[in-house]
Amino acid sequence: MIAEPLTEDAFGPFGAVLSQPTAPADATGPGWSWWAQAGRLPTDDRPYAVGYLALEPAEPEFDWSERHQRAAELIVPLGGDCAVYVAPPGDEPSGFRAFRVPAGAGVVLDPGVWHGAPLALGSALAAVVILPQGTGTEDTTVVRFPHNPIRIEV
Repeated sequence: MIAEPLTEDAFGPFGAVLSQPTAPADATGPGWSWWAQAGRLPTDDRPYAVGYLALEPAEPEFDWSERHQRAAELIVPLGGDCAVYVAPPGDEPSGFRAFRVPAGAGVVLDPGVWHGAPLALGSALAAVVILPQGTGTEDTTVVRFPHNPIRIEV
């Protein structure tokens, strides 16, 4: 599987792309521009939790996937690019695609989309992950396939 460039059309079946808007900024000042509605993260009855994910370069392959039936999830790489792998909602994960997410962009995964931890591309980096509190313990299904890992060409 090849890690595709991140575009709104290509990623659309899995959620939304977060990037610098092309519309004029809502406000500006010396050294900054602000867009108040760059993206949307659907909510449910739980408060959001902000997670910090440290990523180290590793083999570009995966042998597991998870989904959250109720929760959308925001992933934003900081200081480097990562690959995010996703598969459409369904009873079992299949039809995986991978996307290169550049630093300064991000993705919002729709509820039910199969995915796993992003993969660092080139160097160590951190990523911010935002999802409803308790999702990891209350709304996560994990499937492992250690005998059939999927490799990503980056």
